[in-house]
Amino acid sequence: MAKFYVSTNQARIFTALILTGILSVTSGLTLSKDAAAASANFLLETSTDSKDNIKSNRLPRPVANAVLQDLARRQGISTRELKITNYNQQTWRNGCLELPQPDEICTEALVPGWRVVVSDGKQNWIYHTNSNGRSLRLASANTPSDKLPASVRNAVLQAASRQLQQPISRLTIVEFQQQTWRDGCLELANADEFCTKALVPGWRVVVGGREQTLVYHTNQTGSIVRLNQKPNQSTLTPVPIPVSELPPPLDRDIVFRQISSGGFAGRTYETVLLKDGRLIRVRIGDANDSERSVRRVSLQQVQRFLRSLERYKFTQFQNLSYPAPSGAADYITYTFTSQKNTVQYNDISQNNLPNNLQGVVKAWNQVIASAQ
Repeated sequence: MAKFYVSTNQARIFTALILTGILSVTSGLTLSKDAAAASANFLLETSTDSKDNIKSNRLPRPVANAVLQDLARRQGISTRELKITNYNQQTWRNGCLELPQPDEICTEALVPGWRVVVSDGKQNWIYHTNSNGRSLRLASANTPSDKLPASVRNAVLQAASRQLQQPISRLTIVEFQQQTWRDGCLELANADEFCTKALVPGWRVVVGGREQTLVYHTNQTGSIVRLNQKPNQSTLTPVPIPVSELPPPLDRDIVFRQISSGGFAGRTYETVLLKDGRLIRVRIGDANDSERSVRRVSLQQVQRFLRSLERYKFTQFQNLSYPAPSGAADYITYTFTSQKNTVQYNDISQNNLPNNLQGVVKAWNQVIASAQ
């Protein structure tokens, strides 16, 4: 009996040990399974987080659509011909998306947004936008936007030649600027003419002959050309300055010159800005040089003014005169000359000058006001 009891007891102990081992292995497998599941979930969560991070850096579809539609409208092409080649998130430092227009006041606020590069395969355009694309501005293109296409130039000159009965060799394009017309008639509808309501990118071109200037509206390629029979009187139409009336060119050390003449006193003054910052003003015809004055501006102000000339495309106004209205009297005529061109206007019509030329006038007046 004792022997049987011992054997039975040993068997029970052995069975208990086996069961304990089985439970340990099972528990270990369960823990391993739980650990593997936790690891998988962690990897999944990490992967999901990374995916969300990548997604947050993608260009939002509303922004892409807004940019493509704006450029397609400007270029007069389909959005299918355009492709966004690059983009990155930006935080602009003001409400103008760091692209202010002349004389524009920008709110001082940080604006989250995007910098987007668009291409048609031949040239690129850069846009600044806000975060949803409702506010966007064209920053630049790699071709000058102020260059009149040859097809438009030729079409306008041919139309003017027929209208004025003069050969093209005697005609000159004295001014041009890009426009977006509000209808298919280029805002020059004839009586009882039906015009499609669509935005049409194009040009406003002024052609000068011997005794007359004509204003034309065109589409972007020049395939549609219309004569403006009644140009908007709020915008002055320039005429070329005769070569015999152009002032002498500037010396190498002179940055800019203003000649003012007329007014009640009828006197003529010359003011020149030199590279070293000197601002010299003399009265022409003053034998004693008694009204000569020499003041100075900083070299930074000189450079800032030169950048203003580039910004406002001053060279676009190539030897043009914006004459005073017929019958006007006692006005002052101003003649601006840079190293590349000359422009003439008068004080009573200053507010009707093209916006870019008004910007140059303002920048010049700031230089004079800051001189000491």
